[in-house]
Amino acid sequence: MCGALLSAGAASAATQLVVTGRGWGHGVGMSQWGAYGYAQHGWSYQRILAHYYPGTTLAAAPLQRIRVLLATGQPRATIACAGGIRVNDRTGRGYALPPGTYGVGPALKLPVGHKRVRVKGGLHHRERFTVVPAQRSLRAPIVFDCPAAPLEWDGRAYHGLLTLRRSGSKLSIVNSLSLDEYVSGVVGGEMPHTWSLAALEAQAVASRSYALATLKPNAHFDIYDDTRSQVYGGIAYETPGIDFAVRRTAGKVLMWRGRVATTFFFSTSGGRTADVQEVWPQLGAVPYLRSVADPYDSISPHHAWGPYTFDAARLAQRLGVPPGAVHVLHLADDRVASVRIGSHTIDGNTFRQKLGLASTWFDIGDLALTATRQRVLYGTKIALGARVDGLGTAVLQRRIGAGTWKTLAHVRSSASVHVAPQGETAYRLSAAGVTGPVVYVAVAPKLRVTPVGRELLTGTVEPVSRGSVTVWHRVASGWKVVARPQIDARGRFSAPLRLRPGGYRIEVGGTTRFAAADASVDVTPRLLASLH
Repeated sequence: MCGALLSAGAASAATQLVVTGRGWGHGVGMSQWGAYGYAQHGWSYQRILAHYYPGTTLAAAPLQRIRVLLATGQPRATIACAGGIRVNDRTGRGYALPPGTYGVGPALKLPVGHKRVRVKGGLHHRERFTVVPAQRSLRAPIVFDCPAAPLEWDGRAYHGLLTLRRSGSKLSIVNSLSLDEYVSGVVGGEMPHTWSLAALEAQAVASRSYALATLKPNAHFDIYDDTRSQVYGGIAYETPGIDFAVRRTAGKVLMWRGRVATTFFFSTSGGRTADVQEVWPQLGAVPYLRSVADPYDSISPHHAWGPYTFDAARLAQRLGVPPGAVHVLHLADDRVASVRIGSHTIDGNTFRQKLGLASTWFDIGDLALTATRQRVLYGTKIALGARVDGLGTAVLQRRIGAGTWKTLAHVRSSASVHVAPQGETAYRLSAAGVTGPVVYVAVAPKLRVTPVGRELLTGTVEPVSRGSVTVWHRVASGWKVVARPQIDARGRFSAPLRLRPGGYRIEVGGTTRFAAADASVDVTPRLLASLH
């Protein structure tokens, strides 16, 4: 393992973290985009599988049927078929149903019984009876079969049988079918059906193997129909190309030392697959799930991703930890083992999931910008602290008001740049196509005020501002406005008024370019005596 320290101190509010990465998925086993790339370069499915699962061998599957859990906790199920239906319950008794659609609730009632119904009228008004279908509750589980056409559950078509079980007032639905029919309904959910035949064949064998290696021996089903196992969509996922690939690999699985191999697969490696021991340490070393080169994975749109930017303080809040220095610990294959923020450590996979990243193969760069002061007087210099880590060279830029961004300096690691802002100015760092933190510095004009005699207060504003001037005098009840002079073209103003003992406050209002400024004059009896 190797680590990289991204910031020496606590991340400030002006720190932007930049995440870039490669690949999509856990990285173990077969990269689907890589398999597609190899197929485009003429590799057979046997060679593709041998590359991603080294040491495994092709053999006949030891099991030919499989049970897929389609749903649980259903208040009701709708079963249909265009042909005649046969339904059996736990007693072993079978019932025939005509083609049609049947709604089944937790009582498991179906029109499989008969009852006598009295019919009035007829010759001499004698009573007579007829036999009509009647609802009957069957004993769970009940199994639907439709030999002439696919069965449908809630409008979706499936091969094989559909089994309904009851748990309290809810139902579960399980699809029991042949292994290859199942694989035909999986490949299209896991890989684009338009891909090369060799890639589809490799996916068919990997899906068939993974299913058999991950059966649930103590459950009433074998596998799930979603990402907990594999994405299975039934007949809707089948295409002629997929069916052909499944037939070409019929019944074939990968074996390792007499057992079906657990053939993990995923979308995109980023250039190299991961060793299972580094991704899931609890599984230990699995020789056929080691890291291998994946050069043709580069055709994937997920081969490289980012950059994604995160405000350091908000990122820490999102992860539920205090802000702090960011330290990334990489595994030997460049994937991330953990990320430390301050004194808190988050494992790489948790970090990936909480931020919605595509994989654990990522790097975190750092753009930080600070200013020694956020508000200064016109003409005052301040220092900007700029830092860039893991992103090459950054550009430090400034913008005054609504003007254009202009480059001040290039920063490779860290720099202190002294600036004298001429008005409200925004400063920012940019690197690797990412705009980093923006720091705003407000500039107040210099304000000088001088009493001239006992009946005139004058002042200057540098630079000239369009802000309004207000003169306040402190009286017993508080502050009272006593003058509103205008600033002339030279930045001067004068307020004729009779000066009295007490405090005067002079304010220049803010503008789009300058912040507000203020000054004060304390008129004492001694000062009044000195004025003529």
